[in-house]
Amino acid sequence: MTATAPLDLLADEGESAESKESRMADLELRLQGLAASDERAELLLDYGTLLLDFQRKEDAWDAAWEAFEHFKTVENWELAVTSTDILVTADQKDSLIALAHGIWLGITYPINPETTVAILQHMVEESPVGSDTAAVAAVSAHFIADKRGAEGQAGENIRFFTSQRLAEVAAQHRNIKNQEEFDIWMLG
Repeated sequence: MTATAPLDLLADEGESAESKESRMADLELRLQGLAASDERAELLLDYGTLLLDFQRKEDAWDAAWEAFEHFKTVENWELAVTSTDILVTADQKDSLIALAHGIWLGITYPINPETTVAILQHMVEESPVGSDTAAVAAVSAHFIADKRGAEGQAGENIRFFTSQRLAEVAAQHRNIKNQEEFDIWMLG
């Protein structure tokens, strides 16, 4: 699997390595002895993301898996899908299974469309260029963005992103070159 950037809702892109190391040490201290709880699972998401930054993929998997199991148990589907994003990015033997869990949860439950689109984006990227799988994932992402997207700029941004990705996938899938061909392709 290709390791793409996780949702990383908790970390700062411009953060220095020293700052990340310090934050990781702080998280390790906070996690010690902390019983299973929403707080622990949320800390594990942050910790897993940091572990990915340091290429500690197996450890990131373990942290994200524990978080996923907790969020699944308490039916917090949004953060369960965020957990699967880290699991996929950790690129372990069961990452494809984690991707399937994330896609199923993201489509089934009415969570933030950006989270669902992000996990579907993994499927587009993991699929062979021009494949039906990429096309279905791109169409699904666009549908979710259209139906669940917010009003205003945030909704417009996600709909624009998914429409651009859909056009790229359509061009690869059936060599679509113009709007008329795209409209026919969308009708199936």
